[in-house]
Amino acid sequence: MPKAQSPSDDPKDYTVDSALTYVPTLSEPSWIIPSRALPPEAKAQPSNNNVDLVLFEGRLYLAWRTAPTHFASKDAKLHLISSADLGKTWRYETSVVLGSDMREPAFVALNGTLRFQFFQAGTDMFAFEPKAQFRMTLGPDGKWGPLEEWGEAAEVSWSYKVRNGVAWRSSYKGAHYEFGKMPDISARFTRSTDGLTWEPVKGDGTVYRGGVSEIAFEFDEDGSLWAVTRNEDGDATGFGSHVCTAPKDDLGTWTCSAKSSPERYDSPKMFRHGKDLYLVARRDVGGPFDQLRTDLTFGDMQTFYNAAYWGRAKRTALYQLDKEKKAVVWLFDLPSCGDTSFPAIARLGAHTFLIANYTSPLDDLDISWVKGQTQDKGTKIYLTTLMLQPK
Repeated sequence: MPKAQSPSDDPKDYTVDSALTYVPTLSEPSWIIPSRALPPEAKAQPSNNNVDLVLFEGRLYLAWRTAPTHFASKDAKLHLISSADLGKTWRYETSVVLGSDMREPAFVALNGTLRFQFFQAGTDMFAFEPKAQFRMTLGPDGKWGPLEEWGEAAEVSWSYKVRNGVAWRSSYKGAHYEFGKMPDISARFTRSTDGLTWEPVKGDGTVYRGGVSEIAFEFDEDGSLWAVTRNEDGDATGFGSHVCTAPKDDLGTWTCSAKSSPERYDSPKMFRHGKDLYLVARRDVGGPFDQLRTDLTFGDMQTFYNAAYWGRAKRTALYQLDKEKKAVVWLFDLPSCGDTSFPAIARLGAHTFLIANYTSPLDDLDISWVKGQTQDKGTKIYLTTLMLQPK
């Protein structure tokens, strides 16, 4: 029996009339975690956040982290579920339990094979402790294979894309959150043709060294690369974010803005519609992150900026990249407040994208990020459809 087909996630497989102007709109959110539609084996705890989804052989696969709180916990679990009707009903796939925290779940569908990947963290709620990366493969019998360790210890993989039959990955490794000194985090860009072996795009794969960790990226119509960094730890360029580019014939050599934008975009993910590049990421209400406090030492800036950031309200937002100005432009907010923003995006068609995201309950839009992380109400995950319609 032939395998069911899913829409391609690669923008090269769609024709979008670049002469037209498109307006993005969102559907009402469909709250899926927690919900009665969940299989009983995939029990949701109060905190539900890190999420990813992918369309593969006619099914929507979704994975998420659930734990007692936002913070690292030995009780954290990763649940995998799937749906044949885009989230109306769900089938249990499997769960991962390691007795420690787990973060950054990600699916990679390449060459007809689906893999699920994540990194193992620690149990100290006040520490960032990446230990190892794991993956497992969906077999032809529909069952998930055993976990296997891969990659470098303490490396964190952030964003994956499969474009032109090649898997691309942004990752980082180094002393993240060790405030008080100039950071030396290595932000990397690698690729794979089989989904198993990853090679540097150029040199050792390092495309930025300093305070950058999470990087969203996408390829333009001509094959050149665009990226938005999160420069949370700060460095000689300042604090906040960069817009970076690389030419199609030298994708491992990135040119990033000489000065960081003061705005910080956590959990950034990018996608392309025709000639337009979009970003979904956390919005810092009341920011920007970099307060330009040149009267403070570098270490004091790190501490002050992050403490202030925790105390402000947050949203998850849709942005567009102004390629001429190399700037990020806010368009509108997704349903979100408090502890929010870990977007996952899957393409449904030429002009339609499915987005999964998490948020604190929407009954108090002004609560701070830290209150959202610590309140008993926890966090929930929803699906929404983004449509780009001609103006």
